[in-house]
Amino acid sequence: MKFRSTSLKKKSPAFRFRSIRTDWGLWSPAAIVVFCLVAFHLLAGKSEGQTSGASGRIEWLDIHVHLVGGRGSLQDYQAAIRGALGAMEESGIRKMVVMPPPQIYGNPGNHEYDSFAEVLKRYPTRFAFLGGGGSLNPMLQAANGTEVSNDLRREFEDKANEILQRGALGFGEITAHHLSHVPGHPYESVAADHPLLLLLADIAGRNNVLIDFHFDLVTEEMKAPEWLSSPPNPRLFRPNLAAFERLLEHNRKAKIVWAHAGSDMLGNWTIELSRRLLVRHPNLYMSLRLAPGRAPQNHPLSRDNEIRPGWLQLLRDFPDRFVIGGDQFFVSPSVRGGGPGVEFSQRAPMNRERTRVFLAALPADLSRKIALENAIRLYRLKD
Repeated sequence: MKFRSTSLKKKSPAFRFRSIRTDWGLWSPAAIVVFCLVAFHLLAGKSEGQTSGASGRIEWLDIHVHLVGGRGSLQDYQAAIRGALGAMEESGIRKMVVMPPPQIYGNPGNHEYDSFAEVLKRYPTRFAFLGGGGSLNPMLQAANGTEVSNDLRREFEDKANEILQRGALGFGEITAHHLSHVPGHPYESVAADHPLLLLLADIAGRNNVLIDFHFDLVTEEMKAPEWLSSPPNPRLFRPNLAAFERLLEHNRKAKIVWAHAGSDMLGNWTIELSRRLLVRHPNLYMSLRLAPGRAPQNHPLSRDNEIRPGWLQLLRDFPDRFVIGGDQFFVSPSVRGGGPGVEFSQRAPMNRERTRVFLAALPADLSRKIALENAIRLYRLKD
């Protein structure tokens, strides 16, 4: 675009800028100012889009991932990791935080972080891990309704310290209430202020690490939905919110990441309740699971793939308290037959697509925080 001055009258010591004639006609000073501001805004917007890589795709961190490597001599976590790496390249996921699911003693296929940690360390820029789902959580569930002895406390604390010494970023996946969704998927329930959970909060606070916490919320006594078969789920769920708040209050230095926000199975984890808890408990964070489950409620995305206004306002009001925790499962080809891990792995592609849609629908600065910055800070991730 060529600029030709039509009126630049020099005055001492300055000059007055009246108008400029271009190939598109005569532009007033006000129009030129507007043009410059718009151009600056567009260029700034491009520079802010740090969730996009060189390909223009949205990039994000998934801080809640599971690997299923098989059993016994057939374990092959390298193959499961290859599947995860392929999904990362395809979907723009910079890094994953892997953890064992919350397990109970005697469940087939039980495993802990040490099953896959050494393989993950071959890819330090792509993976980190949490531990305790296959060791601390079974100890917790087995101690439900029993007195916690000093010997058990020492055993629990020693195991937690060992997990951190082996390089874990924290503890997970730990649960106080875990619904069974499919056959072979355990139902687990202990008080959220169980003495071992309070002890774990103290250990986490002392070491400046976090607890990834699965907690299916019940605000008042309710019957189990029809789709949640009983057993193993009970027919009646009892309130558990007060105990959860006591856990949060116990040690404010313990960072609790409440898993699966936006994928509420019972309808109690509302926007209003989330707001109240985030205001009251500064050590509470939430990881978002965007793929629709079997009966999700309080989901951030509408059927038109737009962010619901209440959710958008919540995210804007607490921009530093949310991360992406997709709950993706990656299964080794050596795994034969079905099982919960195999079934959940089939949902992973939809999970990634919904996450991409969600992040793309957010304002750029908010998307960048939830996709990348919050997780880097909270988990102390290193590239």
